[in-house]
Amino acid sequence: MSFSHFQQQRTPLSHRICDMLELDEDICRKCGYIEIISNYCALVDGCTGILEYDDSCVKLSIGKKSVCFHGNSLTIKSLSMEQAMVEGIILHMEFC
Repeated sequence: MSFSHFQQQRTPLSHRICDMLELDEDICRKCGYIEIISNYCALVDGCTGILEYDDSCVKLSIGKKSVCFHGNSLTIKSLSMEQAMVEGIILHMEFC
């Protein structure tokens, strides 16, 4: 595995998107990036904390705002310093 490949995996997704779109990184640091796969998985990049967590609601902080996923059997499958993965049956989401 090359160093550049390792470096790319450690770079947060929002920073890589900024590079691809040639945006200022300050813009990307202050906002979240959410990728939803069907209605069962959401990857939240830019997550700075968990505000609420149970099997029907997961509310995450994304900078100055928050995002709330509502559904059934929701779990946080992975959590790192800047990313969270929510899995379960996602019925809807809202920004607060």
